[in-house]
Amino acid sequence: MRSLTVVPAVLLSVCVLGLGGCDQKKETAAKTAQTTTPTPAAAEPDWCAEHGVPESICTRCNSKLIAEFKQKGDWCKEHNLPESQCVACHPELKEKFEAMKPKKDK
Repeated sequence: MRSLTVVPAVLLSVCVLGLGGCDQKKETAAKTAQTTTPTPAAAEPDWCAEHGVPESICTRCNSKLIAEFKQKGDWCKEHNLPESQCVACHPELKEKFEAMKPKKDK
């Protein structure tokens, strides 16, 4: 008779532990998907595709860089970006940045 009460208790324990583990698998799978899904920044580590310059010097994406460029005297007041990136004032820079652009694998 005692074994009849133990069996349901054991089954209940197994189910509870099993259900608790399901959430962990979902969380782990979600974390794995997040870390393995390539983002534009991960695919091109130092390139701002939107502005056509290296991400590390893109003042339009990172306004904290502006003061540094202004301090160096590298600032186009007319176009509000570094003179060294201003293709409107210096069309030759477009070719320079195109050459720096990461090549896509075919």
